[in-house]
Amino acid sequence: MPTRLQIYWAVVLIIAWPCGFILNSSIVAVYLSYRKKECDRILLTMACCNVLLLSLLAFDMTFFTYGLYILFDKELFLAISIILFFSINFSFWLTACLSVYYCLRLVNFSCQILIHLQRRISFVVTLFLLVSVLISWVINLPVIWTVQITKTNATSTYQDYIFNCNQLYMFFNIVFGSALPFVVTSLCIGICLISLLRHVQRMRQHISEFWSPQLKSHVKAFRTMLLLLILNLIFFTVFGSLYLAEHDLEDALQTVLWSGTMFIPSGQALILIFGKPKLASAWSKTMSMFGSCARNV
Repeated sequence: MPTRLQIYWAVVLIIAWPCGFILNSSIVAVYLSYRKKECDRILLTMACCNVLLLSLLAFDMTFFTYGLYILFDKELFLAISIILFFSINFSFWLTACLSVYYCLRLVNFSCQILIHLQRRISFVVTLFLLVSVLISWVINLPVIWTVQITKTNATSTYQDYIFNCNQLYMFFNIVFGSALPFVVTSLCIGICLISLLRHVQRMRQHISEFWSPQLKSHVKAFRTMLLLLILNLIFFTVFGSLYLAEHDLEDALQTVLWSGTMFIPSGQALILIFGKPKLASAWSKTMSMFGSCARNV
């Protein structure tokens, strides 16, 4: 008979996975049908990463909660863990990449180096994406030789493998996989906030132009970055707790924290949809189409 924990995970999976998959898949569908600019490439990659992350979380926690890993060799557990941690780190770096893009697009710099980067923003975005993939992959390869996976002797089917990893490596992974991109995102938001405040002060002298299209786009971009930063802060806190204090947390609390991460991709997709007019318009049209179909049935 299923335990309460297993029933809880089943409910979370039924709610979180379809919502996150539909939201992020809609972003992928929208940007695959448009000619992709720099920002579009970042958002498309973020949506694809979220679909991967959501699917891996659902797969991993289902196997873990219902004791299905015992049916396979421990190498499968190791492979899934590496890809899962890669997608988590890549998600943090993609948010940093989007923040760098907004910062270069919206802020008027006086430094010649930054002006040069603004002029070559397409190259900067492509390079940042490639570096993000490389960093996220390289920092997770050491899992192969730093982790120890042993089969538990417990009779419960809840946990069939014990995952022990070097604490120094875990700290290294958190620093370069999530803390560093979080700092980059925070710096970009700080720079954009200073630029926004200066822009508002200048516009106060021209009240009729206060809510100009430029200012509106600046505010909307800043709001999107700020919401993504808050979401990443929650993700960073939960992820860091699971990484560094895994053995100090009860199994039930671990499951609750991991299930909480299932809603992160949905939250990120909602922020992106309502932060980009193109996505919001496409989403509203899609919902209207589904509504008309439902009425005709």
